[in-house]
Amino acid sequence: MKTSILLLIMLGLGIAACDTTGHGSQESDFVVEAILVSGELLPTIRLSRVTSIEQDYDFLGLGVQGAKVELDLLDETGSSQSTHEYEESPEFQGFYYPRSRLARVQPLQVYRLRVSLDETGTAITATTVTPDTFSVVHATLSTAVYQAPEQLELTITRSSFPGREQNYYVFVTEALDPKVEELTPLALARYESDASDEALESLSLNGSPILSEDNYEPHADGTITMRYPWIGINFYGPNRIHINALDNNLYDFFRSQSVQQGGSTLAPGEIPNPIERITGAHGVFGAYASVSFDLEVLRQ
Repeated sequence: MKTSILLLIMLGLGIAACDTTGHGSQESDFVVEAILVSGELLPTIRLSRVTSIEQDYDFLGLGVQGAKVELDLLDETGSSQSTHEYEESPEFQGFYYPRSRLARVQPLQVYRLRVSLDETGTAITATTVTPDTFSVVHATLSTAVYQAPEQLELTITRSSFPGREQNYYVFVTEALDPKVEELTPLALARYESDASDEALESLSLNGSPILSEDNYEPHADGTITMRYPWIGINFYGPNRIHINALDNNLYDFFRSQSVQQGGSTLAPGEIPNPIERITGAHGVFGAYASVSFDLEVLRQ
């Protein structure tokens, strides 16, 4: 299971897991975290309780036990074509694993999440459509000098998504050997303001805002070419660039999450909650498709 985008999502779930009363909030004591990756194994599903706005959200101690968790693959009529049952982890409270450890997420399919808790009578449901898989067909560089005039360009096939004219992407750059002495100048300045292991770990995953296909060059064969900006690089050395095509649920969650994290001029009392396409809980149930490319970044 790819983890780069999942870590970025979980950072935003700290907000979703707080008991707030802003626009778009729903009455619920529970938080769901379930992300499908097209072509990958079925994901672990996490279930926890909300906490008060005055407290930091920490999954440890808030995990919910005793839930019945199922994931349905739906057919064209909306009926269940097959059902994947989940079992609770005996070691980690609130973690649920698929009984079928070899089943994979099918692209361009509709999945429905169903969670029930007998102790409260709570029923949690959500649906999503998985984006199609795609691939990198050409890269102009595999090794690059930091901030050189020639930038990395990646040509990829399109990840189709039903009912949508264009795709939405999030880039995540993962430093494979993150060390303080390997920080680029801009990243080093950010690190020095809060020199800690947590700050270094945070810089090792650098996520972009949502980018649409309109930002890139289309070709007659259906491929598109993306130019990767140097601002995405925080470390010299080996880096792995993940290109992630989002479903509608993650697209809504990410764009509304950016408002929560300072991307808005709204006053605190006017900031809306993240858009959560879940009934009966907070959190996110979404899907994405992903490809990765390794780039060695050299000093000037």
